[in-house]
Parts: sequence; C-alpha cells; structure tokens
Amino acid sequence: MSDSANDESQRRSGTEILQSIIDYLPSGVTLFGPDLEMRACNARLRELLEFPDELFRDGLPSLRTLLHFNACRGEYGPGDPEELTEKAVERARAMQPHVFERVRPNGRVLEIRGTPLPKGGFVSIYTDITERRRAEETVRHVRDQLTEAIEFSPTFVWETDAAGRFTFLQGEEKLLGYKPENLLGLEREPFLQSEDEGSQLAEVRLAMAAGQPYRGLALPFVRHDGGVAWLASSAQPLFDSGGQLLGYRGVDVDVTELTAIRKKLEQLALHDSLTGLANRHKFLERFELELARRGRTRKGLALLMVDVDHFKRVNDTWGHLAGDASLKAIAQLLSEGVRRVDLVARFGGEEFVVLLTDIDPASVRVVAEKLRRRIEATPIVALASEAPLRLSVSIGAVALGANEDGNLTVLIDRADQAVYAAKTGGRNRVCLYPEDLRAHPESA
Repeated sequence: MSDSANDESQRRSGTEILQSIIDYLPSGVTLFGPDLEMRACNARLRELLEFPDELFRDGLPSLRTLLHFNACRGEYGPGDPEELTEKAVERARAMQPHVFERVRPNGRVLEIRGTPLPKGGFVSIYTDITERRRAEETVRHVRDQLTEAIEFSPTFVWETDAAGRFTFLQGEEKLLGYKPENLLGLEREPFLQSEDEGSQLAEVRLAMAAGQPYRGLALPFVRHDGGVAWLASSAQPLFDSGGQLLGYRGVDVDVTELTAIRKKLEQLALHDSLTGLANRHKFLERFELELARRGRTRKGLALLMVDVDHFKRVNDTWGHLAGDASLKAIAQLLSEGVRRVDLVARFGGEEFVVLLTDIDPASVRVVAEKLRRRIEATPIVALASEAPLRLSVSIGAVALGANEDGNLTVLIDRADQAVYAAKTGGRNRVCLYPEDLRAHPESA
C-alpha cells in the first residue's frame, strides 16, 4: 500500500474514531476547518437544532449552508436572510473564542461555546440548558417572592454564626430601624432584653446552648430609636457535615401591637380598673406563689388589711368623684410605702390588702405604722375646688411565723378581726393579731 493510501486510511480511521466519540456526548458538537467546511458533527447537534436530513444528504454541509438555513427559518430573528448569513460568516471567520446563549424559536435555550483550533478552524459545543434556566428562573421567582413577602410583612430573617454574631439579615430595618451594616458582625444577645415581663429569652438561651430549635418565643428587641419591639422568634440550628454547630437561621415576626393588647387585657384581668393595683385574683395567684417559695425558704409572711376611716362621709359630702380620687391617692401612698417585692391589692370598696414577703414578724407592726402615719400626714387633693382632705386608715396586721403553715382564708379572717379591733378602738391605728385583740375581746 502506497504512503498516500496509508495516510488516507489513517485519516478515515481517525475520523471514524472521532465520530464514535462525539456521538456519545450529551451535547451537540461541530468541528469546522479553516475553510469553514464542516469536518464532523454528532446526532445530538442535529437533534438540538432540528436540522432536517436533507441538509446532510450529500455529506456534511458547510457553515455557510447551515447559517443560511437558520437565517431563513428565523433562527437569528427578523431581517434579510442573506445579510444575516453574511454577518454570521464574518463573525465565524474571526476565529474568536466565544460563549453565548441562544433561545430558539421553540423555546429551547442553548449554551454555545466556540473554541479556535491551533491549526485553524474551531470546535463548537451546544448544550441544552433549558431546564437549568427554568430552574434558575423558578429559584429567582421564588426568591423575589420571598423578598417581597419579607419586605411587605412584619417579618425579618437572620442568620448567626456559632458565636451568635449576625451574618445575614433581611427586613430588619422596617421593624427595628437598623440597616444591615449596623448589625452584621455584632452579637444578637445584647439587643434582647430579659427583664421585660413576658420575655422568653431564658428559653431561647437554653435551646441555643443545647443546639436545639425553638419556635414562637416572645423576645423584646431594642430598636434603633431606643424603643422596644416584641418579636415572636423561631430558629433552627445549622450544622456542618461533621455535626459541628455553624450557627442559627431564624425568622422573627413583629408582635408588638399584639403584645401590647395582651398586656392590656392582662392588666384589665388582674388589676383594679380605678387604682391600677392588683385585684383579688392577682393577689390570690401571688399569695400561692409566695407560699410555695416560703416552703423552701421558711421566711416570714404577713398580711395588712387596710380600711379607710369614715370613707362613706367622703362620698356623702363631696361625691363619688372625690371618693374615687381619694382611693387612687391612698393606693399610690400604699404602693410607694412598701418594697417592690411586696404587693398592694384592692379588695373592693375602701379596703386594701398588703402582702409583705420575707419579713420578720417583729417588723410587721413597724411597716404597718409607717403606712398609717404616711397616709395620715399626706393631704389628699380630691377636688380642685375644695381644700385637701385629711384621711386616715385602720390597719389590721397578721404575721405568719417561719414554722407556721399558711392558709389564706385563716389569715384574712385574722386580719379582718384585727381591722375590726382597730375600728372599735378609735380608728387611725394598727392592731396586730392576736396580741392587740386581747385588749379588745369584743372584736374576737
């Protein structure tokens, strides 16, 4: 066999091998020589571009033939097919590497990559990215919807690292007044207040310390303007493939208005509407809590029953508005005269009850006398048109010793007896059960 025949045989063998290889590729492939004549293409290309068999009946078509066919069927948009073909041929002759996307008339999206060859010509790879683009568009659409939902709802989302520092925020400015750059890199914890009544920060801390999720916990968050926004917070931990905690991802919903309404309802349910003091229901709840705590500490507990002297005279002489103003003033004097750990409640009418906690029985009379003198010495402005009133109170006190069991019914009955003793003994005085009742046996 001559050398030329041998070379031709090797060329055909190489072409067959190349064709076998590219026919198994998932993308369409074309190989053009320096003269823009097609040297190879696979079936996938003909499928993707929907080339009819007629184009390949006489062998592989030239690039010009394919470009003209595409231009005639509107593949390159509107325009004269001859002009569109010439422009496409000129671009191909430049032999420049390129990557672009083409949306075919049937909606299929192709990514086309052209790479020049060292000895002239180029290889083009056609990849169908229709599903990928649809998926990306779906993701983009969902992301845009989520962004709009966050921006137009009382919600913000966040992420923190394992140290509790913000790494991502969205929607926080409309709720809290902070821009992302104000919070990114800062710890979340200092912006939360645990001392606010109703705060569930303790539960959040426990969950995060254990690397557990939490849901719908109420947290007071300090706003940029210094106010407080109440948030219903839910979050879940993020872990790496080795189980190491990476941080938390959470969603917080503004419930400030709902919290205010809830607190208002609780205020109405547990407080006296006139004086703002605890009502009988709240007093009973607090007493049970203090009694349970006392079971552990065995510290003293005491009740003061406070009754306004001659209160009917105030109503009969100056009217009920003056009476209401007097009760509010006495309520304030009582509240300001005891510790924050104590509780003052209105039981009805002109009758108040004071719960003294962690107190030595010997100190009960001292506290009661202090309150009595405070009210006696304070002029009460009930009506602007009238002179200030001088009112007094009778106080019945009962102390619960360290080793004595508590029974509220018994304590209130004893305090009532002591108040009656104070009234019958001349009013404006303190009577302590049982010692002061021995001087007034008719009250027993």
